Amino acid sequence: MTAEITSSLNAFDALKPHFNPFAEEVWIIALNSHMQVLGLEMIFRGTADQCLIHPRDIFRYLIMSNASCFVMAHNHPSQQVMPSTQDLTLTRKIHSAALLFQIPLQDHIVFGSEKYFSMADHGYFKNWKKSFHVQKYY
Repeated sequence: MTAEITSSLNAFDALKPHFNPFAEEVWIIALNSHMQVLGLEMIFRGTADQCLIHPRDIFRYLIMSNASCFVMAHNHPSQQVMPSTQDLTLTRKIHSAALLFQIPLQDHIVFGSEKYFSMADHGYFKNWKKSFHVQKYY
């Protein structure tokens, strides 16, 4: 894959064909340092309104893909693309872990079949980055 993800709309366009109207799914777009797609993988599949996720599986995929950064996404079969409180809590945890792994989370997109919500576009990551400091040991 050599497509570039330079905006939330590019990411949504890559994810849209994979929309599942019956179950929530979590997708990861692994990116190199030039924002080119290394891989697009469904990491978790849940039920109609929830999906259990573990960070270790996300980062295993990213490390095996040799990713420099990534976009996380999940669908809402209900077509309501506003993130839930649980979505925001999980994203903040993944965002923090990504900073520790030094594989930055560029965006978390919640998508339906025709529309999406980008947490990066809505400023969530900017606020979280201010409140999280990674201590570097060299």
